[in-house]
Amino acid sequence: MNIIRPLSLLVVSTGMTLPAVTSAQTIDAERERWVIHSRSSEAQRIEAVEALRKLYARSGDKAVRADLVALLMRGGQFQQALAVCTACTPSEMAADELENLAKAARNLKQFDRSAALYRELKTRFPEQKIGFLGSALVAVDQKKTEEAAAGIAEYRRRFGNDADAQAADNYLGSLSRSHTEQLSVLGKDLDDKADKDRVLEIYRLAAQMQAYPVQERLLAQFPQYFIKADHDWVRKNEAASRLRGALQTHDQHQLKKAYKELTAIINATEFGSELHTSALRDRLAASTAIGKPEEAVSDYKRLAKLGPQPPYVEESYAKALLGVASPNKAVRLYQAASDRDMAQHGRVGDEINEALINTYSDLGHFDKARAQIPNWNTNRTKLDFTRTVEIDNPYYDKQYFWNARLDAWSGNMKKAIKEMDAWIADHPADPWAQVLRGELAYWNGDAGEALMWFERSKEFLSPESQAWVDSKIASMQMADGNWREVGKTVQNVSRDNLTYEGFFKEYDLARAPALSVRANAMKATSPAEKTEWGQNATLYSQRSSKGHRAYITEQTTYVPNYGDPLRAGRVGIGAELSMHPATVNVEAGHGLELDKKPYAKAGVNYQVNSRLSLKADAAYNSANTPTKALKQDVHTNEYTIGADYNHSDKTRMGVGAGVMDFEDGNVRKTAYVWLSSNLYQYNRWKLSSSLWADYSSNKDIPEAYYYNPKNSKSLSGTLSLAYNQPFDNNVRLQQTLTAGLGRYWQADVDAENTWLLKYGHDWQLGKKLSVNYEFGRRQAMYDGEPEFQNFGNIGLNVKLK
Repeated sequence: MNIIRPLSLLVVSTGMTLPAVTSAQTIDAERERWVIHSRSSEAQRIEAVEALRKLYARSGDKAVRADLVALLMRGGQFQQALAVCTACTPSEMAADELENLAKAARNLKQFDRSAALYRELKTRFPEQKIGFLGSALVAVDQKKTEEAAAGIAEYRRRFGNDADAQAADNYLGSLSRSHTEQLSVLGKDLDDKADKDRVLEIYRLAAQMQAYPVQERLLAQFPQYFIKADHDWVRKNEAASRLRGALQTHDQHQLKKAYKELTAIINATEFGSELHTSALRDRLAASTAIGKPEEAVSDYKRLAKLGPQPPYVEESYAKALLGVASPNKAVRLYQAASDRDMAQHGRVGDEINEALINTYSDLGHFDKARAQIPNWNTNRTKLDFTRTVEIDNPYYDKQYFWNARLDAWSGNMKKAIKEMDAWIADHPADPWAQVLRGELAYWNGDAGEALMWFERSKEFLSPESQAWVDSKIASMQMADGNWREVGKTVQNVSRDNLTYEGFFKEYDLARAPALSVRANAMKATSPAEKTEWGQNATLYSQRSSKGHRAYITEQTTYVPNYGDPLRAGRVGIGAELSMHPATVNVEAGHGLELDKKPYAKAGVNYQVNSRLSLKADAAYNSANTPTKALKQDVHTNEYTIGADYNHSDKTRMGVGAGVMDFEDGNVRKTAYVWLSSNLYQYNRWKLSSSLWADYSSNKDIPEAYYYNPKNSKSLSGTLSLAYNQPFDNNVRLQQTLTAGLGRYWQADVDAENTWLLKYGHDWQLGKKLSVNYEFGRRQAMYDGEPEFQNFGNIGLNVKLK
C-alpha cells in the first residue's frame, strides 16, 4: 500500500502536466519552423513575421515574441518591432530581445527609450558587452559627452580597450569635428591593407556627407569588405540625392534620370529588403514629379504592406493622391502632417501649409483654405539664415496670390482682378503676377486678354519657365478650338518634355473618339396621356491633327397622340470642321418611319472674339419639324441665326431668330433672347438664375394637323441651387435643384401661368465618362392648352480611349 500511493500521485501529476508540456513543445516546434523558413528569402521572412505574429497573439510565448522582434529587425521594421508588445516591461525581456529593441529605438532616434533598454541590459546581464557599449553610444547620440566618456571608460575597465571601445571613442570625438575633418583624419595614410572597421567607418561617414566618389573608391579599393548590396546602396543614395536636387530646381532631365536609376534598383532587388523599400520610397516622389501619380499610388500600396511609413513618404503619397484627383484621402494625410508639425514645432511647416490650402481648394472648402494663410509669416521681409540681414519674404507674395485665387474660385472674380491689377501696378516686372492675371482673365471668359498677359510675362522669365507658360497657352487654345495653333505646338514640342505633360494628356483626351447619348421622357397627368419620349445617339471619330472629326448619328421620337401613336426618326453622317475662328458642321442622312425624306443641314459658329460668337444654320427637312406635320407628309426647311455674348464668368446672354418654311405654305417666324447669371457662391454652393423670352408667328393654315397658333410669346425665369461635391479617384457630383415661373400668351387664347420644379445629378466619373439625369414636374402649354407633366432626361458622354 505504501508503494501504490506515491505511484498513484505520480500518475495524476503526470496526467495534469502532460498537455501543458505538449502545448509548449508544439509552440516551440512551430516557432523554430518559422525561424528556419525565414532564412531562405525576404519573401519568406515576411511570411514568417505574419505567422509568428499570429502565434504570439495566440500563445503569448516570450520566445515567440523575441524571435518575432528579431525578424522585424532583420527587415528594418524598427517601429513595428517596438510595437510588438507595448505593455511589456524591460524586466520580463530576454537579453537578445532587449538588445534588438534598444537598437530599434536608437535607429528611430528614440534615445531615451533606447538608453533605458541598454541600462536594463547592463543591470541584468553585466557579463555582456552590448549593454555598456550601447549606453555609451546613445549618450553620444544625445550629445551627453561626459556621460558618454564615463560609459566608454567603464566599458574599458570591464572588457579592455578592444576595437569596439576605440570605435566608440572615435564616435565621441566626431562630435567636436566636422564631417570633412573626420573624413580627413580617418582617411589619412589609408592603404590597401587598412583595417576593415576603419574602412567601413570612412564609408559610413562618406555616406552621411553624400560623398559618393569616396564611397565608390572604397568599394573598388577594398572589395573584400563589401557585398553587392553596398554597391547598390551607393547607386540608390546617389539617385536619391539627384532627385532632391532636381525637385528643388525642377530639372526635367535630372528628374527622369533619378526615376530611371531608382527603377533599375527596384527591379534588381527583392521586395521587402531594406534597399528595395528605400528605393521604392524615393521613387514615389520621383513618379509624382514626372507626371506618373498613378504609379506613385501603386508604389505606396506596396509599401503599405510592409507597415506604417515615415512622414515624408506619407506626404509624397498625399501629393500623388492630388495628382489622381483624390483630395479626400490627401487632406487626411496633410492634416496629420499639420498636427505632427504643431506637436513637434508649435507651427505648421510652410510647405505642408500650402499643400493644405491647395487641397482644401480642390475640395471646394475655400473658407478652410483661407484660414490656413495666417499660418505663414507674411511680413514683407524676413531675416536671412545669419539672422542679421532683412531679405524679401516669398510668403508675402504667396499669401497675396493665394487670396486672389481663392476670391476668384469662390465667385468674387471682380475683387481678384482688382487685387492683381493693384499688385502689378506696384510690381510691373513680376512675371508670376502676370501669369496669375492671365489665368484670372481666362476664368473670366476673356481668352484674348489672357493671352496678352501670358505673352507679357514671358519677357521676364527664364527659357524653362517660358516653356511652362507656353504649355498653358496651348491648353487654352485647345479649349477654345484653335486646333491650328495646337497643331503647331504638337509639331514643335517633344512628348518627353515634362513641362508639356499635362497638355499632351489633355490633347490625347480631346482628340479621342467619343459617344454621346441623350434621352428624354414626358408623361402628361392632366389631361392624362401615355408617355412621350425621344432619344438620339452620336458616335464621333477621333479628331484629326487639324481638329476635324466625322460622326454618325441616330434619332428617334415617339408621340402617343391619344391612341394614334406617331413615330419618326433619322439616321445620318456628318463632319465637324475646325477652321478657327469658325467651326463648320455638315450633316446628311435619311428620315425613318413618318419622316420619309432625306435631310441635310449645315451650320457655322464664328468666334468674333473671346466674348462674342455668331452662329447660323440651315436645314433641309429640319429635325425640328413637328411630328404631327410629318403625319400629313409635311416637311420643313429651317434657317436660324444667333449670337452669344459672355460678359464675364457670372453673366452670359444670347439672341436669335429663325424661319421655318413648311411645305403646306406655312411660314413660322421665331425670335428669342436669354440671360443667365451666377448670383451667389459659398464654397461648394452656387445660386444661379436664367431668363428666357420668345415670340413666334404662323400663317393661318386651316388644314394643319400640327399646333399652329397665329402667334404666341412666353416669358420664364428660373433659380437653380447647385452643390458640387468632389469624391476621390476623379469622381465629382453636382446636384442641382431648379424652380421656375413663367407666363404664356397666345392669340385668341387666355394667358396662362407656367411653372417648373426639377432635381438632377451630374456625375463626372473620371476623365472619360460623364452621366447626367434629372426629373421633375411642370405646368406647360401643349397644343394651346395648359397641361401638367412629369418628365425626365438622361445623358451619357464617353471618351473611347
